[in-house]
Amino acid sequence: MEIILETERLFLRELTMEDQEDLFELDSDPEVHRYLENNPVKSIDEILEVINMLQQQYLENGIARWAVVDKKNERVHRLVWT
Repeated sequence: MEIILETERLFLRELTMEDQEDLFELDSDPEVHRYLENNPVKSIDEILEVINMLQQQYLENGIARWAVVDKKNERVHRLVWT
């Protein structure tokens, strides 16, 4: 796992398949989507497709959304668009 950016409490890195539960929790929440597409995901399968798409963007473009991870519990708390 390559850390893109690190602070005292957080670090940014690429999303991995291991993030599927945390990402599902975020991306299925209607409040998270309130200012985005307003289309929350409904299944883990949708999240797996999203992670696959992002991993392809990392390979093809060198950038995509980054996971913001809390060092205390190593959970993804936010996503950052580049």
